[in-house]
Amino acid sequence: MLRGSRSIFMRYFGSKFTTLPRLGEILLQRVNKGTFCDPFGGIGTVGAYFKSLGFHVWTGDVLQFAHCFQIARIHRQNVPSFRQVRSRLGLNSSKDVLEILNKRKGRAGWFVEQYARKRRFFTVENARAIEWAWNTIHAWHKAGWLNREENAVLIASLIHAMDQVANTAGTYYSFLKTWHRKAKRPFHMDWMRPTRGQFAGKCSLGSAETLVSQQAFDVLYLDPPYNERSYAHYYHLAETIAQGVHPQVHGISGIPDRGLERSVFNDRSKAASSLEELLNEARFKWLAFHYADDGLIPRKTIRSILAKYGTFEEFVLYGRGYTTQNRERCVEHRLYLLKHD
Repeated sequence: MLRGSRSIFMRYFGSKFTTLPRLGEILLQRVNKGTFCDPFGGIGTVGAYFKSLGFHVWTGDVLQFAHCFQIARIHRQNVPSFRQVRSRLGLNSSKDVLEILNKRKGRAGWFVEQYARKRRFFTVENARAIEWAWNTIHAWHKAGWLNREENAVLIASLIHAMDQVANTAGTYYSFLKTWHRKAKRPFHMDWMRPTRGQFAGKCSLGSAETLVSQQAFDVLYLDPPYNERSYAHYYHLAETIAQGVHPQVHGISGIPDRGLERSVFNDRSKAASSLEELLNEARFKWLAFHYADDGLIPRKTIRSILAKYGTFEEFVLYGRGYTTQNRERCVEHRLYLLKHD
């Protein structure tokens, strides 16, 4: 198991988990301490790994649920005490908090109707358990019993547990026609445990441009979306849970009627210019640009953009690619490692 990983996290089609050993090996030969910025941080896989290696990690994302994962895994050094909740409910420990969330009480509501009865993302029993935990967390937060970090840890823990019993092939864009064996397991929530490191990470909710402009970083790691798949659409249900809303939904996927923002990096006509704009805002000693060879920005264009900032090396990384089929797909990634002139 890699340093910084304690369990199998939700399948995330942008995850670079399988490339981490090689990525770490390449970077550590050149820089082994300092600040590490990952503005497309996702669920925190890369950031958690480099936190475990002793870097002071800064991460960001525009999605609320991804931000919750980053708070839980990278910003926190331990599980919160939930002092207010324990005091209000007469509980002795954080374990008692979990026991309440795992009680599976409550009536079937909006979540059960939309994502168990109308759409078979979950069994009715598991959907009721998820909805109970979700409503309870929301009520505690609304009552002021949870601070921002405590709420983020609970939401990340809930989404992680929810994903372990989802009747999907890895995203919430569709559900399986027959019940997968994992969907038949009973829902059980446990803590999303933080990665230990020398420094507590800093995690922001917002654009990559805003984060990279805040200060100079020793390592700027850029891993933007490389195809037209929109994270906001594929992980809409996780985002709904994090936002604590009951939106009007439509279609076989139950996607919210409200507009879901697509990244400019999902647009072939904008991806290259967006990379240039981002680099114009950034200050760094080392740039690690991680991109798939079949991405929207051609290799020739990437090389032309990076050459403006210094000399760079290229490394090929092999990792498992996202697929909805019951098989693994190997994807060739390329790491462009640049030392700023």
